[in-house]
Amino acid sequence: MPHRSPTIVLIHVVWATHGRRRVLPVEFDETLLGILGHKAREAGCLLIATGCASDHVHVLLRLAPTSALADVVQRMKGSTARDVNDQALLGTHLRWQAGYWAESVGPADKDPLGKYIRAQRTHHDVAHPVERWQFGGESEPADGGLP
Repeated sequence: MPHRSPTIVLIHVVWATHGRRRVLPVEFDETLLGILGHKAREAGCLLIATGCASDHVHVLLRLAPTSALADVVQRMKGSTARDVNDQALLGTHLRWQAGYWAESVGPADKDPLGKYIRAQRTHHDVAHPVERWQFGGESEPADGGLP
């Protein structure tokens, strides 16, 4: 019997700033994404792709087999905001909205989804429509994820 159980659990997670305030300037992306990667590694997970818009963050995460998604997202959101605010890295207070949006994806989706996630600054200019995770119904971010 093997001592390890190999798993590939890929999750696309999105969360927004409190009140959808546009507080994430492009020049802050590298710093924020570095902190998020560090927090994911602390949880035993791997960030495959990350991307920011001015008011939200997308991550493609390989979830550790022993980790609960809600715990990992809570760690990434909470400790990232704390680090940013304690070190005054942003020039304004960073606060995230409660909850997040998440969906599982298959390995075949990893590359195209990673490309989409890394292009968030371009994707969320005024020429693009609101995405399903942003507003309304069952796709609305909720405490602890989707119902």
